[in-house]
Amino acid sequence: MINLRMLKFSDFWLWSALAALLIISLLAIFSTTFGAQVKINGDALLFVKRQLMALLVGGIALVLLAYLDYHHLKKAAPVLYIIMILMLAAVIFAGVKGLGAQRWFQLGPLSFQPSEFAKIIMVVALATFFTERPKIEGKLDTASLLFMVGLPFLLIFKQPDLGTALVFLVILIGMLAYSWADPRLLILLVTPLISILLRPMLAVWIVYLLALALTLFLTRATFWDWLLIFGLNLVVGIAVPFIWHMLKPYQQQRIITFLDPSVDPYGAGYHSLQSIIAIGSGGFFGKGFLHGTQTQLQFIPEQHSDFIFSAIGEEFGLLGALVVLSLFFVIVWRAFTIAAEAEEIFGGLLAAGVGSMTAFHAFANIGMTVGMLPVVGVPLPFVSYGGTSLVMNMAAVGILQSIYMRRKKILF
Repeated sequence: MINLRMLKFSDFWLWSALAALLIISLLAIFSTTFGAQVKINGDALLFVKRQLMALLVGGIALVLLAYLDYHHLKKAAPVLYIIMILMLAAVIFAGVKGLGAQRWFQLGPLSFQPSEFAKIIMVVALATFFTERPKIEGKLDTASLLFMVGLPFLLIFKQPDLGTALVFLVILIGMLAYSWADPRLLILLVTPLISILLRPMLAVWIVYLLALALTLFLTRATFWDWLLIFGLNLVVGIAVPFIWHMLKPYQQQRIITFLDPSVDPYGAGYHSLQSIIAIGSGGFFGKGFLHGTQTQLQFIPEQHSDFIFSAIGEEFGLLGALVVLSLFFVIVWRAFTIAAEAEEIFGGLLAAGVGSMTAFHAFANIGMTVGMLPVVGVPLPFVSYGGTSLVMNMAAVGILQSIYMRRKKILF
């Protein structure tokens, strides 16, 4: 039975930031779609109505998870993980293709993206894993952890969806840091990523390897540390050219145009250049709601989803962009505050996972729209058009509220 008195123990800051982002989302979605929809089917509110339907479903998920004792998620973690793997495997064979990827299931007029739900399931699975193994010790625990994250990572990468796959690594790193696990695990995860980034500059990568070897030597690393850390960095660096050829042509082109958008200004670099122009033209106060040139003339494809921040930057200016950034800061700040105040480790891990996931989504999406990061197709949480993403993120807020409302043993 739902006890409404629990609401007074919920997080007001979280409710406020969520409500503000949802209002901004509906305004931005209307601005980016109403003109095109009037021309196509005469319904200027089509996308807004669809987002409102997703908001209704997400609101139900939020309320249910907020009032559900989050400890029950630990019991359900194994079943949820198996369901996640089955869905991710099934979508590769039976999913619907769109925009060069096979990521969706179609159920009549509705579609959903399993990889979005997989993010929150991975947070639950990792929180359960770290709770049962507070200290990751030995090769078996390490191998189990890497397999648990690696399997869904590869299935999502196969779709292909590199942006979502990277979210899994960020969630793992954030929850490892929170759990105070063996720092060698963090080093094992982070240093190969540095090797991937530095490998195109061969001389710099070699210097990095020498510095890593010197660090291992000075810290008197064991044979296994040398084999895992240095060996993995060496193997990853050598494999980068092969990994490059494994990427889809459009993914390769995205990376190339990220480094220099002018290489293909009317192709792969078009999104980034137009987005930068839109945000830059907004100035401090913006051009005004429904008055953005790039937005209203539909210069940026799919602007209502992945590139919605460019519309906000153009029509509401730097001031509006800072408001959105501040709201995301509030949500991430509250997530990690809730993690710190949780009554036990499982709740703290859940909140830390949600905070890491939300922070990465916001950073990757906004960085992409301003040209700081490659185009990876990561939606802006709570703001971008997309039902599955919205439902998943609102469910995550429900989990945060459940943890916060139970941070003390209170009798209602």
